[in-house]
Amino acid sequence: ELDDQNILVTDTAGVLGLGGVIGGAETEISDTTKNVLLEAANWNFINIRRTMQQQKVITDAGVRYSRGVHPSQALLGVKRGIELMRQAGGGKVAQGVIDIYPLQPATIQLDLPTSEVRRLTGMDITTDIAADILTRLQFDVTMEGDLLHVTVPDHRMDIAADTVIGQADLVEEIVRILGYDAIPLTIMDDAMPEQWANVALETEEATRNLLVTLGLRENITYRFSSPDAEALLNPTGRPIANDRDYVGIANPIAPEKSVLRQMLLPNLLEVTRANLRYQPMVQSFEIGSVYYYPQGQATPEDLPLEPRHLSIVLTGQRDVTGWLNPNSETFDFYDLKGMVESLVKGLHVGEVKYTRAENVPHLHPGRSAELYVNGKSAGTFGELHPIVARNFDLDGAPVLVAEFDLDVLLGQMQPMYRVQSLPITPAVLEDIALVVKEQVTAAEVEQIIRQAGGDLLKHVTLFDVYRGAPVPEGHKSLAYSLTYQTDDRTLNDKEVAAVRKKIIKSAEARLGATLRS
Repeated sequence: ELDDQNILVTDTAGVLGLGGVIGGAETEISDTTKNVLLEAANWNFINIRRTMQQQKVITDAGVRYSRGVHPSQALLGVKRGIELMRQAGGGKVAQGVIDIYPLQPATIQLDLPTSEVRRLTGMDITTDIAADILTRLQFDVTMEGDLLHVTVPDHRMDIAADTVIGQADLVEEIVRILGYDAIPLTIMDDAMPEQWANVALETEEATRNLLVTLGLRENITYRFSSPDAEALLNPTGRPIANDRDYVGIANPIAPEKSVLRQMLLPNLLEVTRANLRYQPMVQSFEIGSVYYYPQGQATPEDLPLEPRHLSIVLTGQRDVTGWLNPNSETFDFYDLKGMVESLVKGLHVGEVKYTRAENVPHLHPGRSAELYVNGKSAGTFGELHPIVARNFDLDGAPVLVAEFDLDVLLGQMQPMYRVQSLPITPAVLEDIALVVKEQVTAAEVEQIIRQAGGDLLKHVTLFDVYRGAPVPEGHKSLAYSLTYQTDDRTLNDKEVAAVRKKIIKSAEARLGATLRS
């Protein structure tokens, strides 16, 4: 099927061929052919390339034209064809050449001072040497003192007509014959040009470096997927996102690659399943774009949204087993949370908050969390839902996964952040255990402790969670390690006791907590 961009060669009887690509059966030469009309033309290389791709017809002529041919070659080709027919077949020329090309292309002429050759290369090249090299390369050269008048042959379409660029092209021809190793080493005299920062690329690379430092390996998967493949992330088999429409592919390479992905996890989990056949653990991540239309808003003129996402997968043994460590434990939720904490700390994204993940079908409801950065949701992480794990044939060790909106994470990065100097005074360490109701989260307790502790409280670390006697039923004991310190003096017991008392009172008043004895 042709369109208005395809060129046909025709006569009064009909079509003779597809211009620049292939001739028709009516124009073939047979044993009975006596009279031959040679038709030569110069075709637009972009049009020829597009026609071959569209019609799926690849020919020697089309490939040659698709790379660019100078218009003067058409006449030379006709003359060469006539000469071969006359010599090999005894043919006679019935009529000369009829040329209807409306505007002959101008021959490119350039003036090249030898001083410009020396300026660009730093080499002491004489006028005679430069002229000799260009002449051997089929350039027409005349010398006028230090100046070379150069006429570019038609077949050298890589030589620009612009004076500055054309001179540089001629210098390159001279240097490649002399050898690039002949260019002398010199120290740059001019100032370095201003470097334009690509902030998006730099921050993305910083994220990669952090993840590799944490022991993860980068995976790069196909950007293609299918609705059925992504529906495996939902235990019910329904679409993973009701508020998004897929971006379909007009000519998919396979039925299971019919749309652009909306999440990174499905393809990454497929790779994880394959990798577990050969190794006992997988620690991988992927950074890439996902694609979707807001539901009901897709039109032919609209482009899809393309946010960048970050996905992480952990599964298998935490450590390599051996005679010194025969029974390695498997990764759990806190391994992944530790990596997420290290990531956001390394990116300096500001205030970070973790909450229980709600309505995330692919995650275990009791072992998952949502990450907030400066009040914005950046994504979720946790243990893969058991049904989803079985959907991907990953029903062995727990599978820990994360999917973050990288644009949100990197958008909250602080280009300038404070760095604290090392302390010069000793710290005071103590532990405190508070009994709270089961529904109170450790993060809520930590927030109360930090607010009550003020500037003297430097670090708060949860190190134990206990349930059982003598802790009342429906309650739990949270034990924290507290670090008190100031930069100008050593704290005494009285100051520390006052802060501790304030922390206990604040926890009792706001959370109903009691001090565990």
